[in-house]
Amino acid sequence: MPDASPAAFPGFAPADLAFLSNLAAHNDRDWFTANRAVYDEVLKPALGALIADASTACAARGLALGGDPNRSQFRIHRDVRFSKNKQPYKTHLSAVLTRDGLKMSPGMAYIHIEPEGGSRVTADSFDYDSIDPLDPSTHPGARLAPEAAPDPTAGAAGIPDVEDAHGRGPYVSAGFFLYDRRNSERVRRAMVADPDAWLAIENHLSSKGLRLAPGLAVKRMPKGYEDHAGGPLEGALKRTQWYARRPLTGAEISSPDLPETLAGFIADMTPLLHFGWGALDKV
Repeated sequence: MPDASPAAFPGFAPADLAFLSNLAAHNDRDWFTANRAVYDEVLKPALGALIADASTACAARGLALGGDPNRSQFRIHRDVRFSKNKQPYKTHLSAVLTRDGLKMSPGMAYIHIEPEGGSRVTADSFDYDSIDPLDPSTHPGARLAPEAAPDPTAGAAGIPDVEDAHGRGPYVSAGFFLYDRRNSERVRRAMVADPDAWLAIENHLSSKGLRLAPGLAVKRMPKGYEDHAGGPLEGALKRTQWYARRPLTGAEISSPDLPETLAGFIADMTPLLHFGWGALDKV
């Protein structure tokens, strides 16, 4: 939980978020150094305040997720050691809320902030980042094909069904972004042990207007689950990650009420979170 009490979250002003769009067009150290005051003095403190206020809002609802205003933020610097794209900076802000405050703790909420409509110039101007928990390139053996540029007329509805939503606008997601085969296997075993409970979660998400993201699904039924091919669990069992996204609008991220919006989404995701935690916490 937060160690300090930063100022209340003021909302992200569009004029300040323009820094991210400009960074996408001028992604180099000289431009960043000349303009970084907006990031250091405005955007980063605002993200810290959002983490603190969202943690408070979650606690008020009895939700288990929270974060630290500083340690729960992801760095804006990209890890370019293993990337063909050597652009040094991300063009979004990001943070997580978890049960224990650790960034990669299973069962989290991921907060992704960028201008509405996205901050990248073209589809290939933003490469995958090996630090963020939603980055598919961190998954062992993942090799995703380049995607088309975002369709500005598609609106938020297009976000849940893409594997990588970076550069498509702000959103929050929650669930399990698992890169450990053993953990994925624990979740699958829990589904098979209580299929009604899992299907109830899918129905619950649907009732909230949510659906599972693709989740780095495999093409064939995982070994040991072949008997479930064609059954109601097939889609869930093929996934290696289980989470849902909620797109955020420009009005929502600029509002001081964003922490409550995030907490409301996390509350809707609670059945999935508790199911996954129950599976992973079993010895």
